[in-house]
Amino acid sequence: MREISLNGYIDDEEYFGDEITPGMLHDLLYEPGPNEYEDVHIRLNSYGGSCNAAVRMHDELTDYPGRVIITVSGTAASAATVLAMAADYLEMTSGSLWMIHDPSMLAVGNEHDLNDAIALLRACKESIINVYRKRCRMGHDEISDMMTKTTWMDSQTAMSNGFIDSVVSGGNNGIVNAISDRVLAEKMVQNWADRHKARRPDASEDMRCEKGAPMAPQEKEPQPAPADEKNQIPEETGTPVSQLYKRLALIMPTRRT
Repeated sequence: MREISLNGYIDDEEYFGDEITPGMLHDLLYEPGPNEYEDVHIRLNSYGGSCNAAVRMHDELTDYPGRVIITVSGTAASAATVLAMAADYLEMTSGSLWMIHDPSMLAVGNEHDLNDAIALLRACKESIINVYRKRCRMGHDEISDMMTKTTWMDSQTAMSNGFIDSVVSGGNNGIVNAISDRVLAEKMVQNWADRHKARRPDASEDMRCEKGAPMAPQEKEPQPAPADEKNQIPEETGTPVSQLYKRLALIMPTRRT
């Protein structure tokens, strides 16, 4: 059985250097060699991230020809729980944490735009509940209520609620029995949301962040417009900001007081 470690935030692309991406998972699963397509054991520690990326990775694992065993060692929060549901057998070490919550996103625009954003969030939540219910024995409304409340669970509670299959002790087959700190875990979940606000789709090239450090905008000298263009109304180009926000479609943890 091959061993795979997934440790980091879940995203469609690598921006800060600590992401797990669908492309990365695909390459790990289908690494060429004599052990191609054999059963895999994945050790997972993730504070969540993009729902879209998590669903793609979930489907990648579901389609994998071999058996997939996932051990949560540390934390599986937010989008990471969606990925984990693809396991043929899902377990947690006794000190690990499991967290589910409602999806959220950035949205701006008029009433129609905001209603569209609400509809998207509701559809996203329903899709997540559908994934959970393939394993979890709880009803739709009960899961929905737990997501709305943002529910943190230890390994025993996650197992009794039917999200995982078993709890394992540390030291077996090299599994790390992490004793996760919920306060730290909550900060790490929020960190993903905070740093991704820095790369909002309407930000200019000069204001993008590189590994979390904002770049100062470059000053440019104003250029006079040609005489024959001074009185012309500029033609609108590009994609409206409201549309770019709607395309973001990421799981963003809701800040709680």
